[in-house]
Amino acid sequence: MGVIRIERPKPNLAHLVFDDPARKVNVLDEAAIGDLERALDELEADSLLEGVILRSGKPGSFIAGADVNAIGSMTDRDRVLALIRRAHSAFLRIGALRAPSVAAIDGVCLGGGAELALACDSRVASEEPHTQIGFPETLLGIFPGFGGTTRLPRLIGLPAALDLVLSGRALDARRAEKMGLIARAVPGAWLMEAAARRLDEIKRRKRRRRADAYRIRGAGTWLLEGNPIGRRLIFQRARAMTMARTRGAYPAPLAALRVMELGLGRPLAAGLELEASWVSDLVVGAVCKNLVRIFQLSERAKKDAVADPSLEPAAIRTLALVGAGVMGGGIAEIASRSGIQVRLRDLQPASITRALLTVRSVIAERSRRSRKGAGDRDNQIARILPTLELTGFKRCDAAIEAVVEDLDVKRRVFGELEVRLPVTALLATNTSSLSITALAEGLEHPERFCGFHFFNPVHRMPLVEVVKGERTAPATLVTAVALARRIGKTPVVVNDAPGFVVNRVLMPYLREALYLLEEGYSIADIDASMRTFGMPMGPFEVVDEVGLDVAVRVAGVLSRAFPDRMSAVPAVEKLLAAGRLGRKSGLGFYRHAGKRRTPDPAVPGLLGLTRGRRPAPAAVVSERMVMAMINEAAHCLEDGVVADAGMIDLAMVFGTGFPPHRGGVLRHADTLGLVQVQARLTALRAECGERFTPARMITRFAQAGHTFTSPIA
Repeated sequence: MGVIRIERPKPNLAHLVFDDPARKVNVLDEAAIGDLERALDELEADSLLEGVILRSGKPGSFIAGADVNAIGSMTDRDRVLALIRRAHSAFLRIGALRAPSVAAIDGVCLGGGAELALACDSRVASEEPHTQIGFPETLLGIFPGFGGTTRLPRLIGLPAALDLVLSGRALDARRAEKMGLIARAVPGAWLMEAAARRLDEIKRRKRRRRADAYRIRGAGTWLLEGNPIGRRLIFQRARAMTMARTRGAYPAPLAALRVMELGLGRPLAAGLELEASWVSDLVVGAVCKNLVRIFQLSERAKKDAVADPSLEPAAIRTLALVGAGVMGGGIAEIASRSGIQVRLRDLQPASITRALLTVRSVIAERSRRSRKGAGDRDNQIARILPTLELTGFKRCDAAIEAVVEDLDVKRRVFGELEVRLPVTALLATNTSSLSITALAEGLEHPERFCGFHFFNPVHRMPLVEVVKGERTAPATLVTAVALARRIGKTPVVVNDAPGFVVNRVLMPYLREALYLLEEGYSIADIDASMRTFGMPMGPFEVVDEVGLDVAVRVAGVLSRAFPDRMSAVPAVEKLLAAGRLGRKSGLGFYRHAGKRRTPDPAVPGLLGLTRGRRPAPAAVVSERMVMAMINEAAHCLEDGVVADAGMIDLAMVFGTGFPPHRGGVLRHADTLGLVQVQARLTALRAECGERFTPARMITRFAQAGHTFTSPIA
């Protein structure tokens, strides 16, 4: 059975129905393009045809985009180029049909799916919450190459097209209508009626003006878009903003800009040929492969909790949340946003008030971006029920504890919770450093207990480490992973071990930054070197963000667990003793005022640092910190903390912002070459000490010619 079929609700009307029987969602691949070509042969031969409606046969889902796995596996540029040209040819045939065409969009319409819709003369979409229209290709290291970069400016204007292509963001139907991307946004039940009505409207147009198109209106718009000088200014500004955001590490946005700049004003076919040539280079490039791999790993992490596929997660409708601090407020916000009723408990009314204010501020910020109505905001707030008492927990399907990071305090909380929760409820702790197995001691049902390590700020960081204790049951793990997915997080399942994954790999990196500081490098230069490498923040900026007290606590856990390569952090302890907590107190390694961060000249004196060094090249400064991460990641893999190297890479990208274009810590090691990595670690061991002794796995793999990572099947 094919991917595309033609239905005839009326003799002169054809429905081009995209419905892949082998997949849950429709994707554009070679088979789909072949089916499209065959369907177009039939439509072109129909002399009585008066209209075509492109729709999906899958309720609530249009076309999710191109086949990401195929993009990740393609290494032959000529093959990529031929496929793109083939898609271009098929899409052009849609626009050249003697009958007008309308895309009826319901559900996810992304990437190649959105570009297929652009090939139609007009578009209508359902204004249901599941409808999202966008062009996320730059997030995968390419750009819209099935006609998007060429057709979008002709449909919605240059500034709006640049925004959609460079940001990769998706629009709901109402915003898409306002932008001109679709002609009508209607309730889902009226979608097909609206598509037929739109067909009747465009039938009355002259054929050469049949397709929806952008019209410049107003003198101000003309000054920018209607003349070469204005367009040049738009591209200059977009290029500067892109460079500031990406530091030139991501070639796709810059390539998209250039293709749009060269193609604007040229015939459609010329613009499409530019697209095909430039995007083919990107598809076979290393950045695309790394970004696709991270995407594939994130999808895998959402599915592979345990080996037994027969286990089904328990439904979570109501969540008990104990602890209304910063993390508790963040967890309450994401849970309530996902439709879960939250019973938020704390001993202090002031803590609950602060948590609710945090929730309101996050909701307000999100609403400004998504333009959600007051009703949606009020409904989310109403799902959070604050309390000072341990009441109402019998109706909860799960409980998460987010109190102070103290073993005895947490155990007391679990003792109070366990007797009040249903015996089937999930019980979890939010901890960054404590042993899940130790926390479960004394519980009557330790098999239903696991860890949730959230990252701050909770509403922005995509990762949660789901920690499996020695007695955590597989069914508990499946439910925990499903809950993490429901609240919008990417779960990485880790075994109970000191520091789990992220903190364990991050701590040697932060400790190495302190060694560099003690050797005379400046805080500013050390941080700048890692931003140049691609990290969103430098190590001292990170310590200030997470809190110096948290850093000291985690460093203590890890130094006791791995004394041969991790030591205490006396510099951080000195600043902590001086009352500096980082951003939350306004002083740490930096001075903080609101969102502003400025160097603090008092820090060297507080630390007793008297010598300085001349600035060195960023790569020289960053190398030791990066090598420390690589080495500890290999130790982590060797100890079996996670399933494989891919999960370490995913955790570090999503949990710390390790540069996605480098593919993760261990993928970066493979790129450098493990023989080279072993040689540099050996040299650093001689220069700096035993902490750089290469992990056994690095030595073994280097000698055998192995790598940590490989493409995902």
